[in-house]
Amino acid sequence: MTNIYATPEKVQYAKRLFEIGIEYLEGQGYEVSRVPRAGKKSLRRVKKGAEEFNVAIRTSQDQWFAFPRDGGTGKWMGMDDVDVQRVIVVALNTREEGKEKIALVHEFPASEVRDRLNRNYEARYLANPSVDISHGNWISLYHKEASEPTSFVAAGIGLAFPPVDRIPLFGTVSVDVEEEDLKGADGLVDTASVAAPTPVAPLDEGLTIPEAKRRLALTFGVDPSAIKITVEG
Repeated sequence: MTNIYATPEKVQYAKRLFEIGIEYLEGQGYEVSRVPRAGKKSLRRVKKGAEEFNVAIRTSQDQWFAFPRDGGTGKWMGMDDVDVQRVIVVALNTREEGKEKIALVHEFPASEVRDRLNRNYEARYLANPSVDISHGNWISLYHKEASEPTSFVAAGIGLAFPPVDRIPLFGTVSVDVEEEDLKGADGLVDTASVAAPTPVAPLDEGLTIPEAKRRLALTFGVDPSAIKITVEG
């Protein structure tokens, strides 16, 4: 449930997953086009007959996906601000070890995604009012929903809405996807743009494990429950 450093392999996976999302929509009979002047590269406009609406495409290499929240308005950027009606999430089958890599395509109503984002954020905020989700509020596709840890609140949307398609990861590519399209679609982070983490005082200076977890969680923008610290003698 964190950002993925943008190695060439990860970028290739992200591009292919995004292509599969567009191919799925085209396979459903939609004409797919970019949304001019929207400022959201991962947004697409789909049209079939009289039906026409915006779709947000998200890709996932760790089976979590995210939307950032506008702290001023409370809107989910890339969805609420551009009137998205559906969210397509294309995830790697990383839980199926030893099998050919395939893409699991999910189609969610935007209202369902919005509800889960709100519930998850509220739980995180109650647990830690300083929680930083400027890079996205992460939702688990396949973990079962639980009240603890707070990252699992509203989890399991991929269980409630099973995959609508399963597509081999690599095959004939018919869609032109640029790296700019991946902005907001995947948790990729350019390693050159990542600032060094804030130094944390060594444990022998009196820093407790809970405090170390809290500081690391603030640095990386995750829930403290997601931080695991191992101390070896």
